[in-house]
Amino acid sequence: MDARVLAAAGIDPELPAAEAAAMLVRRLPLRWRAGMGVRAPETVVESRWFAGAAECHRVLARLFRGTAVRGSAFASTWPLLEAAGLVVAPALPVAARAEERPGPDGVYELDRGTVWREAVGERRALLASGGGPAPADVAFDLLWFGGGERYLLREGTLEVEDLFSVARVRATRSLVERLVVRGLRVDPEVLEGLVFSEREAPPEIEVRRPVELVAGELWRDPAAVLAARADIRSVARHGEEIAAETARETTVVFRVAEDARGWRLFTWEGDYPLRTLGLTERTGHLVFTAALGPDLDLFAPGVRGRLAFDLRSDLIALGTAKKAR
Repeated sequence: MDARVLAAAGIDPELPAAEAAAMLVRRLPLRWRAGMGVRAPETVVESRWFAGAAECHRVLARLFRGTAVRGSAFASTWPLLEAAGLVVAPALPVAARAEERPGPDGVYELDRGTVWREAVGERRALLASGGGPAPADVAFDLLWFGGGERYLLREGTLEVEDLFSVARVRATRSLVERLVVRGLRVDPEVLEGLVFSEREAPPEIEVRRPVELVAGELWRDPAAVLAARADIRSVARHGEEIAAETARETTVVFRVAEDARGWRLFTWEGDYPLRTLGLTERTGHLVFTAALGPDLDLFAPGVRGRLAFDLRSDLIALGTAKKAR
């Protein structure tokens, strides 16, 4: 591929082939599919987006001369390139190998034909070739990477994942246009035919921690978890309500909903930055979720990272399980 084309996409033409291919995956958003016909690799790079995994695979193959392998990812067949212990593929922002490789959104590792991704506090199979574990993720509409996160647009919801958290927000056309077309300087045709959502819904952020790392069953008590938060001074539970005194010397009343898997708090009276807080057990992890109030902008600088840090600190405050001897 012409070095000038790579340079125009912000990729150093002097990079090793596998690294240049992975950087191209980071730079160009990936549509699940789009009826664009067969485009020349140079045309694809100049448009700054991939019209499907097959097109992305063809472009990557121009850079990285690996063996084409039919693998699986996102509940579908998925094209991979393998050579010299490396794997390059659509939606994979690193050249995966047996050693852990940090990506913009998590940590990746190749192990016996499966590329594992550690993000949002857990390790999952992302891509597989041969008889590796089947990846559990499902199809998306549009996928792209930022400086420290991965974005997935699915049926009108935008998921923003990094090593520690996942945030979900209703994806309006104006939001995706701001992030992709203007933010990444991508051709606007990348948005044609996508499903957006104009329905009002509060953004959510979620963190996870393996149950085996948490001591005891204290997490099942919403009053105890709430009392451990840095912005709460004291709590008192009365039936299905919890009254909390905040660090700002205000009183907030939460309504409690509980079931066998966990609980959820709803801000009922008073001023609190979060509309809801919920803690449940799912697939061996404690999942702590917060819905943001109207005064918090998920995309404002530092907000998502601060919320994730606070929620993770709340889970750690529950105590750490001691290892059996």
